[in-house]
Amino acid sequence: MRLTPGLIIGQHHGGGKADQILFRGFDSDHGTDFAVFIDGIPVNMVSHAHGQGYADLHWLIPETIERVEIYKGPYFVQLGDFATSGAMNIITKKNDKDSTLTLSGGSYNTQRYVGIFAPPEGTRLSPYIAGEVYLNDGPFKNPNDYIRYNLLTKFGLLQTASSNLSFLGTFFKTGWNASGEIPARAVRSGLIGRFDSFDPSEGGKSERQNMSLIYNYADAKQAFAAQTWLSWYRLQLWSNFTLFLHDPVNGDGIEQNDKRFLVGNNINYRRNYNLWGLPMESFVGFQSRFDHIRVGLFTQTNRRRTTKLGNVSPTLSNNDIEQTNLGWFAQQEIKPTDWLRTQIGIRLDNFMFDVKQKGDPSTIVNPISGHGSASIVNPKLNFIFTPFRDNNIATATNLFLNFGGGFHSNDARVFVQDKDKKIPRFWGGELGARSRFFDRLDVTLSYWRSYLESELVFVGDEGTFEPGGASRRHGLESEFRYDILPWLSYDLDLSYTWARFINGDRVPLAPRFLAFTGITARHDSGLQARLQMRLIGRRYGIEDGSILTPTSTIFDLFLKYVWKRYEFFVQFQNLANTKWRGAEHVFESRLPGEPAAGVLDSHFTPGDPFTAKAGITIHLW
Repeated sequence: MRLTPGLIIGQHHGGGKADQILFRGFDSDHGTDFAVFIDGIPVNMVSHAHGQGYADLHWLIPETIERVEIYKGPYFVQLGDFATSGAMNIITKKNDKDSTLTLSGGSYNTQRYVGIFAPPEGTRLSPYIAGEVYLNDGPFKNPNDYIRYNLLTKFGLLQTASSNLSFLGTFFKTGWNASGEIPARAVRSGLIGRFDSFDPSEGGKSERQNMSLIYNYADAKQAFAAQTWLSWYRLQLWSNFTLFLHDPVNGDGIEQNDKRFLVGNNINYRRNYNLWGLPMESFVGFQSRFDHIRVGLFTQTNRRRTTKLGNVSPTLSNNDIEQTNLGWFAQQEIKPTDWLRTQIGIRLDNFMFDVKQKGDPSTIVNPISGHGSASIVNPKLNFIFTPFRDNNIATATNLFLNFGGGFHSNDARVFVQDKDKKIPRFWGGELGARSRFFDRLDVTLSYWRSYLESELVFVGDEGTFEPGGASRRHGLESEFRYDILPWLSYDLDLSYTWARFINGDRVPLAPRFLAFTGITARHDSGLQARLQMRLIGRRYGIEDGSILTPTSTIFDLFLKYVWKRYEFFVQFQNLANTKWRGAEHVFESRLPGEPAAGVLDSHFTPGDPFTAKAGITIHLW
């Protein structure tokens, strides 16, 4: 994800929780405003225990990736829920050149073992199987004890000259400890160290299994794809955000539980033809998703649910949720001249929510039940101009103008209590240019603006987000790719964003200045190297701008040497041993001896210090 232009990720819960995503002026938390897919399977979770749009990508094995499709903005008809700031579809390999075994390890008891079984082409069913085991303790005084198991399988069930049917299955399971987000004031005063914790019982465990059948047909004029997928998912998360604000004796530990079954379909058809002498392309599709969810929030101490304290119940909420999303889309592309392509599209999404209360409502702090439905229609309009082209010197320039509507759904529990029962709409527009000069320099520049009807704001007591006010954003982005020499290349991604609520307040933690740059060398001798830097500029921690987060600048170095069937690699991350913050939120908490009302402060998880890793990949045949 760090290789996506303009996107920065961070981790703040022992490595096991979904990463925090910063992109196009959004601190999307774990995916609220950035949609993620793997082979068409949605990663984002609706009405999730820890936050709307939670997208845990840890069930992906990086070595299995074939390519990554990046979408910026709400301009694409095939993308619906959460694809406001953008989206990513990761396509995994159907096969590989050979089978491999990777062994690696490094700082903080990091160990990783990956095996890939890819028999030669022509093997019956064309199996592709990959497995991973990963362990890490992290730099914390309370070791992460993070362990992750992954398995991916792909089989070709049918193969003809124009069609294929394939099966995908994955298995994922993980568990970890976490040191949580600690108050900045406690570190400044020396009460605890950067890698210490007030509640070492924080952590979690999660698992997800997926199955998918995909049928593809294509010929010279048309393409048809149909997919059915299903997933089983579970998360149990123990956190303590506010420390001793509500319970000065036992602490404010919470347990977030999420257990669900989800199933869906993706069907689309694309056809190219000529009408009135003009090249045309029609693109239509249908998508469905159904989630059956059991979700709960409880108070806990040392990972044990607390008993009733006075008149306060240990069960804060406990619900069964059934949520359905149906989406239809259509797009017409017209090419009236050689230098202009026009795409006109529309998307309709229908939602149905049904929330049932589990247990006796009188014993639950926040009993919720109800049902409802909502629909939203979003237009899409894209213009791609190619006015300048010189084939003699391999130079080309594309100008693009995009406009579209998008949305993110709210949690079903919020929706059924909302009198307006409305899906928050998102509008976006963009103007930019993409050029290639002398067959070695790629430059992209763009300016974009957006409007969101309802911002999601962090709630420290629950570790979740709730609807806030409307907001506006606009920003500048640039991408540079330069092939300095046949073996040496340079890349640079820059973005700056302005984000405000309609009332003029700052949007807390919205990224402002982001930069990612690196230089890569690939020598014929088999030696490869990359030195890179990522920078996260200062952000406003709260609406009035009185609290600012510090700037983070991190350098990494990657080395690899290929010799015959062997690949040796070394990674040095955070070369300068910079003290930086992997994730950060601002809310009220209370330390022992502090006033009962608590203290408003920045709470952060420290980013990893200097880390070294090394390993070997063996190509078995």
